Amino acid sequence: MTKRFAWTVPALLACALLTGCSTMEKKTAEVRDSGQMQAGTQRTSSQILDMIGLKGKVTEGGPLPLPCDSYGGEVEQMDHPWSIYDLPYAELEQAYNRMRTTLPAKGWKVTQDGPDESAAKTPTLRADSPDGDYAVELQLMDERNNPTAKTKALISVSVVSRCFQPG
Repeated sequence: MTKRFAWTVPALLACALLTGCSTMEKKTAEVRDSGQMQAGTQRTSSQILDMIGLKGKVTEGGPLPLPCDSYGGEVEQMDHPWSIYDLPYAELEQAYNRMRTTLPAKGWKVTQDGPDESAAKTPTLRADSPDGDYAVELQLMDERNNPTAKTKALISVSVVSRCFQPG
């Protein structure tokens, strides 16, 4: 019995350290007005479009609330996915490459710059806004190597707000 107890205590301690304790405080998010967060996400998306500097077609729609998975309860974030398309691939590629320097010049912190993990190895650029309230992901989609692709070349953009509790 003593031998079993000697193994049980370290095992329970390791389990508690790896998984956390149920008595620990839950992670909480700042309370913010949903309308202001939606407007801020829209404004940030417009700034990104201006930085891209192309006059192609842009998908319609606006920011929508999504649950924030890293929190429990009623925590959400605003997500505004859109694309710019109907331009030659070369123009889209130039604009995408320009964003590699434009974002940092505007104070954005680049967190990823390179191909994603998909089979297509899609060029992906991710950055956080200077104030940390927003993140952007740009992907350069190329149809040239896939003649059966349903979409033409485009830059896919997603602007996401930080997680917040609606209030």
